Amino acid sequence: MDTDRDKIKKPEFMSDEDWATILDQTSSIDRIRSDGESDVEAYLADPKGRATGEGPSGLPTLLLTCVGRKSGKERTVALVFLQDGEEMVVVGSLAGYDKHPAWVHNLRANPECWVQLDDKKMKAVAREAADHEREGLWEKLDGLFPVWHHFQKQTDRPFALVILKPTGPA
Repeated sequence: MDTDRDKIKKPEFMSDEDWATILDQTSSIDRIRSDGESDVEAYLADPKGRATGEGPSGLPTLLLTCVGRKSGKERTVALVFLQDGEEMVVVGSLAGYDKHPAWVHNLRANPECWVQLDDKKMKAVAREAADHEREGLWEKLDGLFPVWHHFQKQTDRPFALVILKPTGPA
């Protein structure tokens, strides 16, 4: 299935205005990348409250840094996350596009990474949720940000549900 952005229907739970904003923000992979870079800069400039959803998005957000599988350089992205005990769960949705975000590929190549929650930095190891974990996690993730579930319906690619387990301070 090739995601056709013009054919995505508005979910019933969203207002027309909110849906128009989401469509604009996800209109292209380049737009997603550009906004993502700005999100990282804003997080670093003012990290307080981001992990608890007190930032601009109103959603709990972390910074994930992993090593690029091709470049070998550290790459940082801001991601909405679900706190699940001591672990954090992030979703490789890329807004329903038919390819995984680069950070998913990077973590598959090297699961050692760093996480920042507000100004607290820690080392972590990433793993993809096992099949038996996915249903329970999706239920929680849907409660946090239902748009993920809606975008999952737009592609045959199963979104990566990545569990980040802290391993110590960074």
